Amino acid sequence: MTMAIEKKRHTKRHTRWLASKKAIAIDLDWIISLGLFLIYIGVFFIAIRQLPAQQSVTDALLENVADGIDKSTKWHVQRLPLIVFSNLSGTEPLIVGFPYSWENFSFTDNMSFDSKDGKLIFVRTLNRGRNTLELVTSAENYTLSLSSFDLTATGQGASVNSQRFSAKFQDSMLASASHFDKERLSDFNISIEGLALRPETATTEANVTALSARYRTEFPQLSHTSFVVAGFSRMLNYINTDAKEPHNIVISAMLRNYTSFFINNAVSGAINSSAQACTASIGRYIDFYDDISGVTFIVPEETNISLCTGNSTARLSLDFPMKNETTYGILFHSGDFNSTLKYVSPYRAAFGIAENITGISKALYRKVNESDYQALKGAWDFPNSKDFAFTLYDADGNMVFNYQPKIPGVTNVFAREKDVFILDKHGLKSRHKLRIKGW
Repeated sequence: MTMAIEKKRHTKRHTRWLASKKAIAIDLDWIISLGLFLIYIGVFFIAIRQLPAQQSVTDALLENVADGIDKSTKWHVQRLPLIVFSNLSGTEPLIVGFPYSWENFSFTDNMSFDSKDGKLIFVRTLNRGRNTLELVTSAENYTLSLSSFDLTATGQGASVNSQRFSAKFQDSMLASASHFDKERLSDFNISIEGLALRPETATTEANVTALSARYRTEFPQLSHTSFVVAGFSRMLNYINTDAKEPHNIVISAMLRNYTSFFINNAVSGAINSSAQACTASIGRYIDFYDDISGVTFIVPEETNISLCTGNSTARLSLDFPMKNETTYGILFHSGDFNSTLKYVSPYRAAFGIAENITGISKALYRKVNESDYQALKGAWDFPNSKDFAFTLYDADGNMVFNYQPKIPGVTNVFAREKDVFILDKHGLKSRHKLRIKGW
């Protein structure tokens, strides 16, 4: 019995020992698990605390890239308004003084034009009233659109086929003109204070392009320039002088194959076919015409007009004061005088205030996109231990440029986006999106 009791006691002690050992094992597992959990939590929070700092550093570097791109691609376009106040409606040739030293420029709509003698020559459809055009200049070259113009011109003459008009020049001075297959004008002369200007004392120059022909004669006393613009049977003329004292200039010509003339409602009539008759008047306008066509002379101010007719011809003299720049027009036209009365005061032009426009140049963007990666890192203070890439998208999401010198591995990649505005050489802006990545 004693043996049984002792065995029972031993069994209980062994059971308590096993239970104690199991409890110790459970406590040890719990302690290890808790320790691992605490280590994980510590590492997690350390990583979480480091992530904003890392992102902050990367944001600053991405800002360096954004600033570098902006400085490397920013450019300026200068835009100049040209305002034309018109008394006409329709397509007209315009000649406007251009007092700027621009050499590389264009209209914003890329309209064809010539620049000669400090003047812009172009053709434009005008509305009655205010018409606003714009000129632009920048560091980028401008190429005018290729167009076909109705002008055939050499140094000796110009013709406009659609108007059945041609003019001959000798020593860059008008010699004769034909219209509707008949000679209409000849014996053109200029005199100052009663003395005829002699071509042999002058230097001459002709400048011919597809849009216009310019004939310039430089006398000791003055210069005379005639422009013929494509598509129009007109000669627009300029007399320039540096003389300080006042002078009068006389323009004379012989008109042929016309039957009537008109100065104003009180002074008009037929051109006699036999008897000679002379008429004198004051005005800015005189027109000679027949059943199908005519020619108009328009001067800038009230002028002494002398007219002698006979033998189906008319000898015309216009005597008016000469200023530093004096303009007059010779307009060949269809129909009678009613078609050209509106050209006595056709338009006036003035330039507005030039505006400097700032934006991003696509050409400079292309240059950056082709740049050496290490050179950009150095220029933009970007550390060698980190990398960046950037992409430019248009408003439709299409990729325009993609600068991706390196591909990120398994790492945190930070990105930022910003709207940028591409400015083209004609002053037009378009919204784009710049996406920059860093890692």
